[in-house]
Amino acid sequence: MRLLLSLIFIAVSTPSLATTAVITGVTLEGNTLTIAGSNFEPENPMLFWDDATLNMTELGLKSGDPLPKPSTGLWKLNSQMQFTTAEDAKTNFQDTYYIGTGRNRFLEVPKHASPASLKNKIFVSWWYKPSMSPHAEGGSNKFIRIWDEPNGKGTRISWTQMHFTCNDDLKWGSWNGDVNKWNHHMINVDLTLNSVKTWVNGKLVIDSKCHKTTAFPSNLLYVGNIGFDHGSEAYATMKTSLDDIYIATSPARVEISESASWSETMKREVLPITSWNSTKITAKSHKGVVLASNLVYAYVYDANGVSNKTGFKIKCDKCPKLPLPL
Repeated sequence: MRLLLSLIFIAVSTPSLATTAVITGVTLEGNTLTIAGSNFEPENPMLFWDDATLNMTELGLKSGDPLPKPSTGLWKLNSQMQFTTAEDAKTNFQDTYYIGTGRNRFLEVPKHASPASLKNKIFVSWWYKPSMSPHAEGGSNKFIRIWDEPNGKGTRISWTQMHFTCNDDLKWGSWNGDVNKWNHHMINVDLTLNSVKTWVNGKLVIDSKCHKTTAFPSNLLYVGNIGFDHGSEAYATMKTSLDDIYIATSPARVEISESASWSETMKREVLPITSWNSTKITAKSHKGVVLASNLVYAYVYDANGVSNKTGFKIKCDKCPKLPLPL
């Protein structure tokens, strides 16, 4: 299975630093997507990838097993989730994802390298499915916490279903996702610009100022927890599901979509990166809402979150004909 295309897109950063990223070829072999060219971001942005299957396999566990506490796998601390393998995954294929029932169901502190750039920047993408509205029984319910010091004295970023907080600053907002469906969440923290943005299913929902604390100026940002975190006795029967967690140093990434042109609400899948340099990117396809073995389009984002506006067609004539997700 091999596809070769000649492609060009503009990667815009700032006017003084703008460069043209030139794609000279794209190949799809097995489940590996390779993009060749020049002027890509110079370093691999990805720090962490967890599609649950990877972690379950690494731990030697099976469907129904809880994540060990503390985990010896991809997570460091007391995680409140278990594995399940079912056709209820976002692909509608038999697949593995995380699920937990109750008011505090989340994963804590992923294991990954911590480059110096994490002092001010972190990007996280993940899929989230609640069995009931995260508004339904009140409270301030955290989807993700990003900290640089866990004792409350450092930078503390929290995104909930009704607002965003950074230290003592608050920005009201709302959650525009769907109950009993998989929702794509993203957050981009860039404290060099005093900025945090969050998206649900491609729609920008929070655009807020956020400043690095002066108490710990050299501390690195990290994901404290991710999932659903409620502080009282409510949401006792709520099921929280998580899948395909991607953490990076910037929004630079590869996505595939069924849309031939970019839009904020297009159906998309962020791919895990296996290698990235200024002339070549390789990524792994996987079972998601978009399947690389069907007729789809590739999008490459730069560190500012800007991608090609016209998708690059990936056609795989010799791939097995898989059914599209429902």
